[in-house]
Amino acid sequence: MNLAFATLVFGTTLVVANLAPTLSTKGLVNSADLIIVGKVERVEQTGSGDITYNGVHYPRRDYAADISVDETIKGDPLPHRFILAFSTPSTDARGNVAQGGLLPNTYRVIFLTKTASGYKFVSPYSPSLPASPKPCGPNWHVQLGEGAYHKVLRWLLDLLCTDSTSEEKQSALFVLNWTEDSSAAPFLKAALNLPNVKSNPTLRMSIVSDLMYWKDLSVLPRAEEDLFDQSVRSPFYPKSNLVLAISSLEPQISIPLLARVLKSPQPEERVAAARFLEYTNSQTALDILLSALGDPDREVQFAVMQSLGNLTKQHQWRPTTIDSDSYWNACIQHWREFEAQRKTGTQ
Repeated sequence: MNLAFATLVFGTTLVVANLAPTLSTKGLVNSADLIIVGKVERVEQTGSGDITYNGVHYPRRDYAADISVDETIKGDPLPHRFILAFSTPSTDARGNVAQGGLLPNTYRVIFLTKTASGYKFVSPYSPSLPASPKPCGPNWHVQLGEGAYHKVLRWLLDLLCTDSTSEEKQSALFVLNWTEDSSAAPFLKAALNLPNVKSNPTLRMSIVSDLMYWKDLSVLPRAEEDLFDQSVRSPFYPKSNLVLAISSLEPQISIPLLARVLKSPQPEERVAAARFLEYTNSQTALDILLSALGDPDREVQFAVMQSLGNLTKQHQWRPTTIDSDSYWNACIQHWREFEAQRKTGTQ
């Protein structure tokens, strides 16, 4: 997900089809023969037909995109006007099939690889990334580097400090990958103080989550304020992501905060705390989880027992569904006995 940009979905049953590979900007940069930045002026359908991938037949549509190129980040420089022919669906290097394409009147960083007849998208899941047609300006002093990867990040992150819309700013943040893109931290730290970012809960919580995951504890007070203020809400960025970022901190910092979240009036936040207490890999988390066995919400109880089972390696007492009452009650009873043993010192 970029986990750093993915919306987390909690629950006991989740069916997902056509899972996309995790977005990796570094992977796109490294795999591309050509990376260009510019405005997609027009996209016209030029044909149609059928195509077969891995024995599966798909209806095919062919397009021509008229692109005004402002910079060639990687590869041989292109003229200002470039027409890219592409088809949907298409495959990536691993044979994954998706419908990725380009939309007219958008400004994008586009990742292409050479073919015998021209170019194709490096990834049909992520054929391009959002970009800003304007730089941050002369008063912006955060530098990211001169390599292709850092140039891509700069075009992306310039959306935060220019007059782009909130949705465009969100699209830039949700692209960031917690595992790979920590070099964006100085830029995000500076952007967090911009009025139109600071006042937007979605943007603010997203940046704070990124920075906490990258071990910047200076934003911890902001994280606590947003997390425990019930009036702070975002339709696009659940507080569960803040909870996940907190769980990545040292246990002496993360566990007290997660214990507080476990008493939140919002069930989805208690589920997140119960689930992510496991990630602290701390025995201190056991007593906190055991204290939540009596939570009135069954999905919270489910998350509690899942984490208890994983922390103690007692997987047989980790329920897989909330619907089997007899096994559910047996699991609860087991963990009650486990709790009693811990209190008497026999565990």
